[in-house]
Amino acid sequence: MSGRDGAPGARRTHLLFQPDVAKLLTEDYAWVTQVDGPQFARILDQMRSTRSEAMAMRALHAFALRRSVDDLVDLSDGFDARDAVMIMATAALARPVSEAAELAMLQQVRETGRRSAPITASLVHDVACQRTAFDVAVFVRVVYEQYPEIAERTVAVFAGPGSGRTNLDKVLLHTALLDEKCPLQADRLLELTLHAVATDGPGGPEEQGEEIADLAGAFLHLSPHGQILETWAQAQLSAPDARQVDHARQLIARLIARRGSGHDALAAHIGRTAQPRDVVKLCALLTREENSPAKCALLRHHAAGHTDVQGLAKLISLWHRDPVLTTTTRDLLTDIVTVPVGVDGAPRSLDVLAQLCDWLNEEESGDDTCAALLCHIAAVQVRGRSGSELAELLNRIKRVRERARAAHEVGRQLAVTVMEPLGDQQWFVDCLRVLHQSRHGEAVGAACRELSDPSPELTADAVLVADVAAQLHMVGLEKVAWTLLERFLENEQLVQPTDVLAVADRILAIPLPEAELLLRATVGRWSDVLHRDEAIDALRSAGRREAADWIVRSLR
Repeated sequence: MSGRDGAPGARRTHLLFQPDVAKLLTEDYAWVTQVDGPQFARILDQMRSTRSEAMAMRALHAFALRRSVDDLVDLSDGFDARDAVMIMATAALARPVSEAAELAMLQQVRETGRRSAPITASLVHDVACQRTAFDVAVFVRVVYEQYPEIAERTVAVFAGPGSGRTNLDKVLLHTALLDEKCPLQADRLLELTLHAVATDGPGGPEEQGEEIADLAGAFLHLSPHGQILETWAQAQLSAPDARQVDHARQLIARLIARRGSGHDALAAHIGRTAQPRDVVKLCALLTREENSPAKCALLRHHAAGHTDVQGLAKLISLWHRDPVLTTTTRDLLTDIVTVPVGVDGAPRSLDVLAQLCDWLNEEESGDDTCAALLCHIAAVQVRGRSGSELAELLNRIKRVRERARAAHEVGRQLAVTVMEPLGDQQWFVDCLRVLHQSRHGEAVGAACRELSDPSPELTADAVLVADVAAQLHMVGLEKVAWTLLERFLENEQLVQPTDVLAVADRILAIPLPEAELLLRATVGRWSDVLHRDEAIDALRSAGRREAADWIVRSLR
C-alpha cells in the first residue's frame, strides 16, 4: 500500500551489511571460485568457530558474486539451508537481472518434484520486493517464456500487501511490464493491486478510499492520457467469461464506492462506455452491497447521456426490472431527459423522445409504464424548451388526469425558473401565451399561482409580478394578467407597502384600464387597517396620490 511496510511477520531476506563489492572481486577472495560446495561450507564453519563471522559473511557474498550461475545452483544443496538462501538472495539482488532470471529458472528445475521449492520462492520474493520495478519487469519477461508460473508468482508477490511496495512502485511496474511487452502480467498486476486496495486493505472505507485515490493519482501522474484504470475496467467487462465479468463488476463497484466524493473518472468512463446490463448490475451493487446511492446516481447520470436511443431503452427496461433499482426509475428517466447531449447544452429533441418511447414499448412488450412515465417527466422539464415544445409534450400524455397533473407542474416549474436571478421574462410570457392558446389552462393558472404566492422556499418579487403582468397584457392575455396581479395584491400577509407601490407604478404605466378597480378590490379590502394605511402613505410619499385616493374611496 502507499508508503506502508509489509505486514508484521512477512518473510524477508535481509543482508546484514553492505560489503565493498570491489574488494570482494579482488584476488583476496579468488579462492571462493576454486573450492567445491562441501569444502566452502567447512571453511565457513571454521570462520564462525573462530569468531570471524563478518569474514564468513563476506566470503558468502563473494561466492554469490564470483561463481557462475550454474555453480550456484549445483552447489546450493551442499550448504546449510540458511547459507543457501543468503547466497541465492545476494546473487538475485547484486547480479544483472538476466542472471537473476537464469538463476531462478535453473533453481526451479533443481527443485522440480520436491514437496516445496524454498530457494526458488526466496529468489522470487527478493527480486519482487527489493529490485527496481524495471528490473522486475525484465525478470518477468525473461522467465515467462519457459516458466510462466515464476512470472505469475513474481507479480503476485510484488502486488501483495506484504511486499512493502508503494502504489507508485506498482504503477511503475505496470508501465514497465507494458514496455517489456508483457500485457497479461500488467493486467494481472493491476487486478491484484486493485483487489488488495479495495478488498484486503487495512482500515475502513475511508482509508481504502485514500488508497484508491493514491493509486489513481499515481497512474494519472505517470500516464496523464492513458486512462489505465478505465481501459482495464472496460476490458474486464468485455471478457467472454461470465464469471470473470461478474468478479470484475464487484471489484469495479467497490473501487467506485470507495473513491470519495467529487469527480470520478472511472465512474464517468464506465457510464459512457459500458453496456446497459453492466451499468444496471454495477448500480445495483453500489446500492445493495456498497450502500453508496450517491455513486450509483453518479454512474447513472453518466449512462443517461448516451445518444444511442435503442441502448437507452434497454437501459431503462433493465433498470426498471431490477428489484433494487426499480424505485429509482423516475430518477433515471429524469437524467435521460435533462442531461445535455450536445455542445449547446440543449435537451433531447422531441423526435428523439418519441423514438425512445417507441423503443420502450417494444422492450416492455405492451407494458407502457416506463413510456408513460417518460412522457410525464419529459413534459415537466421546462428548461431549454419553448412554449410550443411544452405544449406538444403535454399533448403526448394520454391519460387526462396525468396530463392535468403534468400541466400543473409545468406551470409551477416555469414560475420557479423565471424567479431565478437571471430568469427570462420574455420566454416565460411566451410559454404562457402558447400554453393558453393550446388549451393548457392548468399550466397557466399554476404559473400565476406560484408567481403570486410562491412556495415557502421562494420569495415573492413584486417588480417581477408587475413586469410579467404588463407583458401578459401586451400579448393579449389581459385576464391572465389581471388574475396574476389580483392574487398577488390580495395576499396582505405577503405584500409590503413598497410592493404595492411597485405594482401601482407599472399598472399605471401600461396603462391598465381597470387599475382603479384592481387596487380597490385588493389593497382596499385588506383587513389589517394599519398595514393598509402604510400602503396608502407609501403611495402618497412617492407621488401616487391618485392611486392612494382610489384605495381610500374603497373604504367609504
